[in-house]
Amino acid sequence: MKKLSYKKILLFIPIIVLVSIGTFTLAKYVVQEFHSYYLSTKNFYFTSNRLKKNTATYMVNNWSGVGSFNISFNLLSEKNSYVYTDYDIPYTVRAICPNDVTCELDKNSGTIFHESQNHSDTVTLSVHPTRSYAENERLEIYIEAASTSPYIETISANFVYVVGKQGITYEIEDEANRPYMLFKITSAINYCTVISAFGEYAVGDQIESSIYRTLTDADKAKCVGEEVTLSFNPHVVVLDTTDNISRTANITTSTINGTAYINSLNFNIVPSSTLAIKFYKATPANNYTYPLNNNTSIIGVTFAS
Repeated sequence: MKKLSYKKILLFIPIIVLVSIGTFTLAKYVVQEFHSYYLSTKNFYFTSNRLKKNTATYMVNNWSGVGSFNISFNLLSEKNSYVYTDYDIPYTVRAICPNDVTCELDKNSGTIFHESQNHSDTVTLSVHPTRSYAENERLEIYIEAASTSPYIETISANFVYVVGKQGITYEIEDEANRPYMLFKITSAINYCTVISAFGEYAVGDQIESSIYRTLTDADKAKCVGEEVTLSFNPHVVVLDTTDNISRTANITTSTINGTAYINSLNFNIVPSSTLAIKFYKATPANNYTYPLNNNTSIIGVTFAS
């Protein structure tokens, strides 16, 4: 019998390692699937609209980097609207946050009562950053929930917040089978910048929001907040043209079957304000909720600065 040379043995080592890793991964998957199958035979379902068995990840790419916010999620004892567990499921919840963030769960444990109408229980994590995050910085939060009886199942999610334009946040409020959605943009920037001199103010001066609100409409037009451009596909969502924004913003259009539809808006959002813009959905069954339902906004958002 020929002996393997030292060099050939070295060549085989990486292959053996890869095969071992693959075997371990496959075995882990098989065990997880068998565990899930076993629990389903017992009509045991511990699920969530946010947390998943293999750790879901949600990216929020437009976080302002300042201020407190909440993360809410539902824990469910159902597979779907028709299949659910017919007994109570007690659970525990924990959250892991960075050292420069204070996190407070409204409950560390609870019970999903099978007699509840929606077979669910809601948990909210309050997040309080103790410093301002710089543009492009990331804040990562891990949330895990585990059933404690009669079977153990663990589900989890990572929530990753990336600072976009500081002081500006936006979201889409939507739900499946509703004909419209609301795009909401908020400016926490508490000043505007003078673009045309008036009174005692010169071009480039910054006026705080408390003073801005006392200006006449004519003078307000000479002091702008943040310039925002929204872009969207009118094949997918159509702007509600009864909304005032369609008359005050700069717009561009595209033609569909001989009709011009707005496909972008350019406007200034005033200091310390929130603006809600209504869009009708081409497919009402779709749910465009952003950021926690979809990682990407159906509405493109850019800033002038």
